[in-house]
Amino acid sequence: MKFRSPNTKEEKLKLKVSGLLEADRIRLLMEQPFVGAFLIRQNLIPVVDCRCDTAITDGQNIFVNSQFYLDFTPRERRFLLAHEVWHSVYCHFLRRGDRDHELFNIASDMEINAMLRDQGFKVPDSACLPPEQCNGLNAEALYDYLLKSAEELPHLNFDQHVEPGDDINSLPDSGNGSQSADGNDAQSADGNDAQSADGSDEDIPVCDPDFKIDFGEHPEEKIREKVIEAAVQHEKMRGVLPAGIAQIVEGFRSGKLHWKELLAQFVTSCFGGSRRWLPPNRRYISSGLYLQSRRDSQLKAILAVDTSGSTHDDLPRFAAELSNLLNSFGRYELKVICCDAAIQSVETFTHDVPFDAKKFNFQGGGGTAFTPVFDYVKEEPEQPDVLIYLTDGFGDEPPKPTYPVLWVITKDGENHISWGQETVLD
Repeated sequence: MKFRSPNTKEEKLKLKVSGLLEADRIRLLMEQPFVGAFLIRQNLIPVVDCRCDTAITDGQNIFVNSQFYLDFTPRERRFLLAHEVWHSVYCHFLRRGDRDHELFNIASDMEINAMLRDQGFKVPDSACLPPEQCNGLNAEALYDYLLKSAEELPHLNFDQHVEPGDDINSLPDSGNGSQSADGNDAQSADGNDAQSADGSDEDIPVCDPDFKIDFGEHPEEKIREKVIEAAVQHEKMRGVLPAGIAQIVEGFRSGKLHWKELLAQFVTSCFGGSRRWLPPNRRYISSGLYLQSRRDSQLKAILAVDTSGSTHDDLPRFAAELSNLLNSFGRYELKVICCDAAIQSVETFTHDVPFDAKKFNFQGGGGTAFTPVFDYVKEEPEQPDVLIYLTDGFGDEPPKPTYPVLWVITKDGENHISWGQETVLD
């Protein structure tokens, strides 16, 4: 398969859409100061690319298919930009876990679209809305409803959804000189510019060098900064934030994300290579589905459990959530280390021999020491992608390792470690 960069006609189309994007951003800044202020902190990028039929955001950039954007009315265009903003603010690309990809995408779209409708936005016909009895539900609750419902699901053709680790920038390997992701023009096997049989390039798929998805490291932290900055700007322009937005902003300001969300965000951001995007099967394009495939790599994770006694009641639900999360990565290796004052047991689980918290015997019951776990991992031939430590936090601080660590503190615990990330079980 051969690819080409946008031609002169398509570049002119992109330039026209670029002007519309800027005008729409300014209009939103006046009409919806929070959304507009968030948009100012994002790059709005028109593209002509076979991998982007509608619109996509990675939390830092919003990519729009130029013709798709041009076909909308001004009000619908502003709705689309606001829709992409709220995908970022809600961190939908980090919340799916092991849920069905298509169904969660529909649920997350419904959550946003209902909110925007209530704020007075014009909802395009191609944007799905939740059933009336589900108004006000978040994406997770909507997902549960859709999972059990016998109603026909709407087509997902309003925008495209990607997650950290989706390798959407890569092109399929044709083996005969296809365009690379750096934007070099496609060539045929003899080195000539790729053209169709009639000498034109219209039938050759376009890969735009401006289309580069990049979540970066810890995208949730970058989004948190943008949300807080946008809230401050809104407050300067209009005063008090609307109640719904104020509640979301407060969560970002306090850093108190629900532990399940933070766990999913942390593991996903630490293992960016778990999923690979390939151009969609043509069967699904009319439905707006962009299905991903898996890489051959596997997630290497360690769960360290403080078995001094304080974590006993919290273990089952935490371990069950972690198990579900790991399964969403396809292939994984999980080492479970039980440690009180010393290591009591080490067991390894994989996607073929899954970890079952209900059947696992967590050994220990003495005092608490963190250093034995990190000393053990230090001697391993390969360092983990992530280490998660479930504890009450009452122990001496160990030396900081080179790999990422999440401290999961029990409800009555208290973290005394100065490094790593932290979340508290509710």
